[in-house]
Amino acid sequence: MYCSRCGTWVPAGAPVCPSCGTEQAGAPPSPPVRAGAAAAAAVSPPAAAVAVRYGGFWRRFAAGCVDALVLFFPNAILRELSGLPSPLSLRPLPDDMLGRSLMMTAIMTLVTWWYCARLESSHWQGTLGQQLLGMRVTDLAGRRISFLRATARYFGQWLSLLLCGVGYLFNLWTSRRQTLHDIVAGCVIVRPNAAALHAAGTAAPTYAEQAP
Repeated sequence: MYCSRCGTWVPAGAPVCPSCGTEQAGAPPSPPVRAGAAAAAAVSPPAAAVAVRYGGFWRRFAAGCVDALVLFFPNAILRELSGLPSPLSLRPLPDDMLGRSLMMTAIMTLVTWWYCARLESSHWQGTLGQQLLGMRVTDLAGRRISFLRATARYFGQWLSLLLCGVGYLFNLWTSRRQTLHDIVAGCVIVRPNAAALHAAGTAAPTYAEQAP
């Protein structure tokens, strides 16, 4: 699980956070130890304590560009089959194509929703762009999110867009680098620190082990 105060990964059963000393809820009481053992523990912090890294603004922006490129091709193919201009075309749309254009927009909205929600709630825990940039979508306890929560996160992005993109800028000042739609859905985007865990001599924690 993650420390609720500083965000550091805390091994299951640890009574306090090894980084900031915050007492962890639900941890079993620590057995009494001798003064000498307590002093040695204070000098040598647990090797398994690894700070959680969250997805930064530009890394998430790059992942979004990859996903936009992936979704561009089915959009272009469907528009070509329906006789609509290319998505990159700057020509005004004829009046007789307005209905087809609205229908195509609705179809691509459903395709994009399914793409994002299905992959983020899968065992990969991220879209192709997020996977490529080494990020995973989790809930606040570090667990894999459900399809319903992933759906809430996707449609929460519309709220960010309605605010002229300000919701995306929340990533710059929130402690867990959350955007507005992350906060609405109760999600975070993390960067698994497998290399640091390996250097510390511990196995990478599973998402079941991260549950509070």
